[in-house]
Amino acid sequence: MKNYNLNNLIDYTTKLNNHKDYVKILKQIENKCAYIEIVLLDERNSNKMLDYLKDDIISEAIVSKWWQTGTIAKNKLFKIKSSKRLFEYLYNLKTFCIYSISNDNKEYFEITDFGYDDIAFFDTNDSILLCTTTHEGYISVREDLINNS
Repeated sequence: MKNYNLNNLIDYTTKLNNHKDYVKILKQIENKCAYIEIVLLDERNSNKMLDYLKDDIISEAIVSKWWQTGTIAKNKLFKIKSSKRLFEYLYNLKTFCIYSISNDNKEYFEITDFGYDDIAFFDTNDSILLCTTTHEGYISVREDLINNS
């Protein structure tokens, strides 16, 4: 089990609720990203991104814990090399998820064309650049990426 360093991540939930901000953060991480990990949360729903990037899959594992989350269920985690093709695919999506809080403090999130699956972007030192708990609407980003934007 990989030991994820989550100390330098800041909560970025609600900050990527639109396509413009989503693309901006992708551009911040594109040249720093060595690989991504994506956790397939519902195998009944085929992940189009995995189908599209099947030749770039580095490894596959069964997990119950990953960055910032865990479950009693077993899920497939795919490690995929970073590529221009990966980011071109991502740029065409609306955003990872849309999160909001109502006037009566109820949390709402909308699953977008990205889907339910959780995703994390890693640099060459295996440090997380950005990670999501998409199925709950949460996003975290490495602090230095925001401070240098």
